[in-house]
Amino acid sequence: MLKMFTTQLTGLFGRLQSKEEMEIENTARLFAQAYVGDGSLYIKGFGEMAGVAAEALQGEEPLEGVRELQDPSGLTVADRVLLVTRRTTDPQALAFAEKLIEAEVPFAVIAGKVKDAEDDLQEKADVFLNTQTVRGMLPDETGGRFGFPSLMAALYLYHGVKFVLDEILEDY
Repeated sequence: MLKMFTTQLTGLFGRLQSKEEMEIENTARLFAQAYVGDGSLYIKGFGEMAGVAAEALQGEEPLEGVRELQDPSGLTVADRVLLVTRRTTDPQALAFAEKLIEAEVPFAVIAGKVKDAEDDLQEKADVFLNTQTVRGMLPDETGGRFGFPSLMAALYLYHGVKFVLDEILEDY
């Protein structure tokens, strides 16, 4: 089972690298605006995706200057935000996104895109990174699926953004 899961993860990371490469760069550019301007960079993870925020804030190589976002009320148009959630239909993340839109704060989202969703984070975000995980990766004996690596996919995308952002800031 582990070998199958590893094969599926390898495929997922390959798809993320090829399909999300441009959005990784766009996200890094969006965040660089906060660093070179008068803004700050914030991160908010919902549910298990708070693991991405923990990595950005307290990991071995933290994202310099990032702050954890609890309340968007004090943000300005110069600030930038990264929202990370399991799926694009997360009601808490959608409510948070609405507050950012009202405050005219640009933001990026990392989430799994739910097809044909009526209210969707992808359409609200300035930049959207799709984890491409909305269900388990392995089939079970009853026709269901298990092995749902949404946090792993989100961390992969986060690290991609961090690498590109570090390069941009180094050049600046």
